[in-house]
Amino acid sequence: MKAKFLSGCRLVTAVLLMIVTTGCSLLPIGKDKTAPEPATPTLSEVVEVSEDYYGSITPYKPNQTRGMLSSTKYRIDFSHLELGLMEFARDTFPTSEFLFQEGQQVKKEQVTEWIAEEKGGTANGQKKPGILVHVLEHDYLSKKNKQLAGMVLGLSLTPNYVDATGQEKVYTTQELQAKGQQLVSRIVQSVRVNTPQVPILVLMYQVPEANSSLVPGHFIMSGTVSANEMAVSKWQPIEEEFFLFPSRDVEKKYAQQSLQYDKIQREAQKYFGEYIGLTGVGRFMDGRLTELTITATAEYDSRTEVLQFTQFAAGSINQLIDKSVHVNLYVQTMSKPLSIYIRPTVGEPYMHLYRS
Repeated sequence: MKAKFLSGCRLVTAVLLMIVTTGCSLLPIGKDKTAPEPATPTLSEVVEVSEDYYGSITPYKPNQTRGMLSSTKYRIDFSHLELGLMEFARDTFPTSEFLFQEGQQVKKEQVTEWIAEEKGGTANGQKKPGILVHVLEHDYLSKKNKQLAGMVLGLSLTPNYVDATGQEKVYTTQELQAKGQQLVSRIVQSVRVNTPQVPILVLMYQVPEANSSLVPGHFIMSGTVSANEMAVSKWQPIEEEFFLFPSRDVEKKYAQQSLQYDKIQREAQKYFGEYIGLTGVGRFMDGRLTELTITATAEYDSRTEVLQFTQFAAGSINQLIDKSVHVNLYVQTMSKPLSIYIRPTVGEPYMHLYRS
């Protein structure tokens, strides 16, 4: 995914440079002719990128709920949440027909109200456990008229709650999905007041455990609200999991992938000859490893050593990890990045060595 993003950035840069330089003529000017006034550089209203990513529209408008996450006690891997929403959106709002814009319909006050209502008192006056942490909106505009033509709502939910006896409990995935469905029905009705004809895709995102600093949260369910409808017409569970490599959890559930990673780790230690910290995070969809991110941390003596190690590790990855798995390798010291190697499932691998 990152490799595609890098290529997309290079494409955008080239386009911007081309636009800026269009005001300068390459033809020689005769002595008897007056040089024309240079044209004022202008940017296109729409910035196109590769077919795998959404184009955007100017001027940039920030999300209306920006900054709300800083006030919550829950840790949310915001990059995975944002990119995950866009990834799932492609099936409903294809990049060939839609442009992306930060959410403009749902305001901070609305989200605050939803959270408060969901934590409201019960009939006996006691507070009920609230599962809603945050709501993130993404908008999709029609390429034809630049008007709002689709929405994605990402509901961040926590499975943790305190029961009537004061004990801390955790909802199962199925229980959280059921409670999330009830919550979605109320939120959709509220959103529908201003957007009655816009199709909506709803995604439930379970926040990570409080003591999990490396493994992000994961998506557990999606729902589709058709145009002019007030409720979800189709629910679909999402089987997304993240595992830390190496760990007992991944060893128990995905033994083959765990053995493959252990071999990469042993070969890296053998090649380097000194201590090297190798940490991996694997993303599994429907029980299949789809993405593996490896971070190799050590104190390297030279840039050539970094280059040789990166090439060696890349070779091990290509031998041991199936080509259907997107792999990100980050080589770093404790204080700065040194190199990256990206192997996408489609297209050529990409390696970069930082020079400073």
